[in-house]
Amino acid sequence: MTLPTYNRKNRRQEFPQLPKAPYVVEILGAKVVKTKSGFDQLVTMFDIKEGEFAGHFKAMYDRNSNEDKRWPNDGTFRLTIPYQGCADYIVTNWDSFFSDLEDSNNGYVFDGDEKKLKGKIIGGKFHIEESEWNGRIYQHTRMRWTCTADAVRQGKAGRMPNDKLIERKPAAESVNDYVSGGFTTVADIDEIPFD
Repeated sequence: MTLPTYNRKNRRQEFPQLPKAPYVVEILGAKVVKTKSGFDQLVTMFDIKEGEFAGHFKAMYDRNSNEDKRWPNDGTFRLTIPYQGCADYIVTNWDSFFSDLEDSNNGYVFDGDEKKLKGKIIGGKFHIEESEWNGRIYQHTRMRWTCTADAVRQGKAGRMPNDKLIERKPAAESVNDYVSGGFTTVADIDEIPFD
């Protein structure tokens, strides 16, 4: 059997991970969506506006060659819209977001129209989140909290959010740990089926 050749251009290239830090971001669009739980959520799509990583998410988007090309999930920020009887943190997050937004955009006052958020800037506090897919753990740098754009520029963004990491199981310490972990001893290499 002859193996097929490959196209070097199709080789997956690693994209640099955005460092965990505060950034000034620009909102590129916003819409209201229903969550699986039935709550309304404001979803904003944004990109880094200033500094070394300006345009980071646009570069990720441009690099994506899939037919169903979408804005990178790491370049979105979701806020549950407050509702009757919701938890206090939902109201606090909502109020903080719009307070930071208004303070970051001179003279802007939110009037309830999410379409007018396009082009507005805000400070974003990013942290690391991990997800697991097909047994692999992936790290994402995502916006968790907001602050004013000037707080980021002046290095006064304040406390940063904790990372959201997947708990890892400790490695086995001896051969006996592997044996008790469900591995089976194979008597002879010729017995392993490859077909």
